[in-house]
Amino acid sequence: METTPPSNGPRPDGGPRPPSFQDALDYAEGRVAELDLPGLRAAGVYRTPLEYYLVGTYPPLKFLHDMEAEEVFRGITPSQNLYLHIPFCEQYCTFCHFYKEINSPDQLVERYVSALRDDISGTAERVSAQTPGGLTASSVYFGGGTPSYLKAHQIQSLMGHLWSTVRTTPDTEITFELHPGVVRQPDYEDRLDAIREHRVNRWVFGIQSMDEKVLARLNRGHGRAEVYRLIGLLDDRNIDNLNVDLIFGLPLQTLRNWYDTLTELMDAGLRKFNIFPLMFKRSDPITRQYINRPQDFPDERDRLRMHFMAEFLLFSTGFRRGPVFYYAKDSVHSRQQQNKFDSIEEDNLVGLGVSSFGYIGGTQYYNVCDNREYLDRTAAGSSPVWRGHSLPPAERLRRSLMFGIRSGGADLAARGRQYGIDAVELFAGHVENLQKLGLLDTDGTAVNLTDLGCAFVDGIGHTFASDEVVAGVLAANERIESPSVDPVDRYDYSPIGRLDLPGGIADRHRDGLLRDGAVE
Repeated sequence: METTPPSNGPRPDGGPRPPSFQDALDYAEGRVAELDLPGLRAAGVYRTPLEYYLVGTYPPLKFLHDMEAEEVFRGITPSQNLYLHIPFCEQYCTFCHFYKEINSPDQLVERYVSALRDDISGTAERVSAQTPGGLTASSVYFGGGTPSYLKAHQIQSLMGHLWSTVRTTPDTEITFELHPGVVRQPDYEDRLDAIREHRVNRWVFGIQSMDEKVLARLNRGHGRAEVYRLIGLLDDRNIDNLNVDLIFGLPLQTLRNWYDTLTELMDAGLRKFNIFPLMFKRSDPITRQYINRPQDFPDERDRLRMHFMAEFLLFSTGFRRGPVFYYAKDSVHSRQQQNKFDSIEEDNLVGLGVSSFGYIGGTQYYNVCDNREYLDRTAAGSSPVWRGHSLPPAERLRRSLMFGIRSGGADLAARGRQYGIDAVELFAGHVENLQKLGLLDTDGTAVNLTDLGCAFVDGIGHTFASDEVVAGVLAANERIESPSVDPVDRYDYSPIGRLDLPGGIADRHRDGLLRDGAVE
């Protein structure tokens, strides 16, 4: 894999070169020109850039209630997907909405690694009480934050304990997120070697853009040089299962520098991309930037052009989509993603660490979203489980459709039999409306997103939410005074009942307003 920017010569893998910028632009222009955005908005499936958010959990955090760990882990499956959250970063990226702490002292990091080890042990005991195999991982994902913030000895301590506690198979996929800025650390090679030695077989690192001005505006803490340096270091270690994260809709991003980012990384030989629209939350600096200077950002039609441009470039050069927003030249993008969308009922998701969330035996749950409380609970031998909700069959069906359409589609008849509900009849009218809009295809009782539907997947997904869940979220909104700081709103990864929008409730903390409307 190349360690310096590629030339205009043949591609490293001998594959086809990407179409020209003009061809990609013409294609994207044509797709966007065909869209009936008012009709899609009237149907509830299109949201403007500031309104957009992905369906990350269902039900949303706002619908959940206090729950004990024993109830959460009841009914866990014999194999699971594990997520471990590492909440440390060197800088505050303006767009990041996940729980993190900036430049934490080493003593606190050591305490957290110790607490996470205790969390792993306690969770293994709870799982063993429900299924004889205990924690048995189909996939393991180290996310954040920035997992590569950990030093080599901390990585070894954490992973050594994990592998002494968790069962794996030869097929277990083990993913670790990196920040390109890791190459500036004096011990960067030790960190990379520790990760590799502990069986990581999928490496993910966030790039977001290859344009230096965009990266500086995002406060990313890296540039193009660090990206190529990291690629080269992984290549030196014969590591080839690389995934890179990119975002479109960023400040100072244009159709031209978006095209250049994609084609440069494709020419560098990368074979897997995770590409997302920019998402706004009121607590993120980038949201205030957008509200103050929307002209610095691509408008709603340029965001859509960027989506279609990316798909045109990738599909033209042999990439395949699966699930939505994930693209690979290989037959499978990642087991972790497929399990999350297609088989979470058979391989439950277990969250470990502060602010992690999971789905176990029909229960959606969250861990506490405050590091001090997490450390105190684990030190006392208690579970960090914070909130949850055990879904009845009808809600499990709705959840399975929201997530299933993102990947392998959903057979309504089969899903209905699984949950004891006539899903074909229940959703007949809804499916018909989505078909008329060109968003869904059906083959008998199976439904799949069209290419157009993939551009609006989260808007489509949230329309499957029940009236009860929507009402519960709206009732929770009435109790929130400040979306910027309230943990229930801040860490709610769902578009359902969002508050951080113009016209939503006043943010009395961020906007300096009192309850009577007077300005402080």
